[in-house]
Amino acid sequence: MSDRVFKAVVNDSKTKMERENAKGDKRTYSPSYQTEVSGNNYNALLGKKIGDDVSGINIHDDMNGYTLRITGGSDKTGTPMRPDLHGAGVNAVLVGPGTGYKGKRYVRKNGKVYRYKYDGIRRRRNLRGNTISVDTRQINLTVVEKGARSLGDIFGAGESSDE
Repeated sequence: MSDRVFKAVVNDSKTKMERENAKGDKRTYSPSYQTEVSGNNYNALLGKKIGDDVSGINIHDDMNGYTLRITGGSDKTGTPMRPDLHGAGVNAVLVGPGTGYKGKRYVRKNGKVYRYKYDGIRRRRNLRGNTISVDTRQINLTVVEKGARSLGDIFGAGESSDE
């Protein structure tokens, strides 16, 4: 039954933190936290679509009062979910730059590789629909409403961990 697990990535875009990069510049970022969803919570997320709001208690037991919005995900092979494709299956779609395709072409010239971005470039890609199914392995979520406890306290990832 190890297949019946989602990896949920919760992004708190309303909280801004600051860190210093290698050059010494200060950069702001929004913290993200990972957790695994299984059991009854797994079943509660099946059939939900990108853009739907879910209760935080369905993601983690300590997330009382949180409301989360599904923003995307991927399946067991890494194929991204796309919000404009309906259903849970994989579709071969002709797409331009955006979700699932970056829109670059690599060209070799004089022994070097150059990356070009052409206007109007499109490519046929296999993308998954916007509905969460048993093939989904990762779900991306963002915080819509905060609860009483902070996410850093819930997931145990305070400022003290240096990774």
